[in-house]
Amino acid sequence: MKKHLTKTRIAVYIALLCLLGLTAAPATYARFTARVEGSAVASAAVWASESSEIKIDVSELTPGKTSLYKFKVTNKKDGKVSQVGQEYSITVETTGNLPLKFVLTPDGASSGGSLAKTGSGSLTFTDGKSVVEGGFLPHTEETTHSYELTVSWPNDEKNEFVYADEIDLVTVTVDAKQTMPESQR
Repeated sequence: MKKHLTKTRIAVYIALLCLLGLTAAPATYARFTARVEGSAVASAAVWASESSEIKIDVSELTPGKTSLYKFKVTNKKDGKVSQVGQEYSITVETTGNLPLKFVLTPDGASSGGSLAKTGSGSLTFTDGKSVVEGGFLPHTEETTHSYELTVSWPNDEKNEFVYADEIDLVTVTVDAKQTMPESQR
């Protein structure tokens, strides 16, 4: 006798296939577990940079006279030495109302790093600004760079009476920024 597919038999076959699928499926997937433990401490490097304050007063400067101003750039502040290297530049600005000449020179030996590249020392101004770059202060090593700014009014026998009521403003700015660590360059 021939067996016929009835609705009941089809339902039983589908149920058996589902049961077979449910028992075979977990065996085909790879399973694993892993346990990871650890600890870390995040810390920020100390940034320290300071330059000595100077007051540049050219009100007493007359033709043929010179004034000297000394200042220092260091990677230490409040007793803490910077933990990052720093590049710095020195900017001298003037309103240009008086015919002043400026010379920036290192004052003594530096204790590390490299001084800003002053070349001959004579500053050349563009739009009242002269920027001297190339200074470097190393990390974790206390370093001080000393500079001397010479401001002079040449005695060139021009009519100095034209400048009798003129004023001039001179500012010196040290701009320091963190350098990229060697391993990240």
